[in-house]
Amino acid sequence: IYSNFCSTFVKIFDYMSLQKILIILITFQLSNLYAQNGFESLGAQAQLSLQDFSNRKVSKPVQLNISGSQYFDLDFKPARLSYFGKEINNAGFMRYNGFTDEIEITDSGDIESSELVLIKSDRVVPTINNEKYEYLPFRINETNTKIGYLVKIYEGAKIALYLRKNKQFMEAKIARTSLENSFPPRYVDNVETYISIEGNTPVVLKNSKKAFLDLFNNRSDIKKFIKNEKIKFNKTESIIKIVEYVDKN
Repeated sequence: IYSNFCSTFVKIFDYMSLQKILIILITFQLSNLYAQNGFESLGAQAQLSLQDFSNRKVSKPVQLNISGSQYFDLDFKPARLSYFGKEINNAGFMRYNGFTDEIEITDSGDIESSELVLIKSDRVVPTINNEKYEYLPFRINETNTKIGYLVKIYEGAKIALYLRKNKQFMEAKIARTSLENSFPPRYVDNVETYISIEGNTPVVLKNSKKAFLDLFNNRSDIKKFIKNEKIKFNKTESIIKIVEYVDKN
């Protein structure tokens, strides 16, 4: 009996030791991985954002000879993060990919690309170059809803305004006659304004006086304000101005 007990104890000990060794090895490998990527040069908060708030994106073959870019800004900018309302300053460097609707993240602003992207969550809110990106559902028409990044440009007591900035890929177009123009494959900018009233799902705001007035039952005071202030619905500054008026009245 004693012999069997000793044999069993040794096996258990060996198994526990093996577990500890594996944990140590895995921890060491992870430390090496983060060190190789330069993460050790960052502060504790930035390391937290890179380690806990990022995923490695799937590599895709790069298409050549495409005009334009997937980015509105090619440079990585210093960024902040808000996680469940808690601010994390110096959260590395980020940039928004308008084609994939992803926020790329890195430890340095001096590089051209990164394999890490910020996890998509409404609880993780990055601010890049003073632009606040929120991961939200939004209504693209009466029947279809999507979820993605919107840039908040105004937040009042009852109304919030957002910009949806995305890049659309257009196939090459070959001219069939001398009257037509040829175009290479290209990325095209697409920026739309979205409005949320009383916390409802943001809907696209068309660039027209009628579309705006329809949202507020054609109030006469709003019509008068639009006329007096010469509001132009194709200008973001003017839209913010009229929204501020409606929000406060």
